[in-house]
Amino acid sequence: MIKKRWTIFIALVLAITLSACTGNSPNNNSNDQISKRDNANTDTTTNLVYEDIKLTPGEVFNIYVKKYPNVKVNKLALDFDRGSYVYEIEGYDDSNKYKLKIEPVDGKILKEEQNQRDDDTGEITVENVDKILELMDKALKDAGNNYKVDEWELKFENGQSIFEIEVVDVNDHDIEYKYNVNTMELIEKD
Repeated sequence: MIKKRWTIFIALVLAITLSACTGNSPNNNSNDQISKRDNANTDTTTNLVYEDIKLTPGEVFNIYVKKYPNVKVNKLALDFDRGSYVYEIEGYDDSNKYKLKIEPVDGKILKEEQNQRDDDTGEITVENVDKILELMDKALKDAGNNYKVDEWELKFENGQSIFEIEVVDVNDHDIEYKYNVNTMELIEKD
């Protein structure tokens, strides 16, 4: 009987000791996880969310045209790149293709590329660019209140100016819209 009590007592002491030791390990891991999350939150504060965007598509178009006055613009996009938004705009002249990545808050040029022109054709105009906000509103209205703009692109494709936009909700469900810019008509919804 005494052996049984001592065995139970020792088992109980070992169980308490082991649970106390393992109890500290998750707490230490939790602290590590909290630190990692805090660092991740710190990183995201430097990232740009859609609501932080200050420059309009028209202002970005003007920055590009001012830098390259004799170039035909054939693409303007708002991309979500590496956790942040960035404007990307492309154009061409007789011999070269020019591409800029522009920070959407202050208009700082983040990247500049110049390559030999390939088969670029067509041109988007400032009038096309001026229709972007209206087409965004149209897509958001169709999608519903739970959706917000994720990315969009205005480009010259198959002889016409096309506006493509992707909207997402909080559950990452997305809807993609494709519009003919000149007629403002929906071409495709996916």
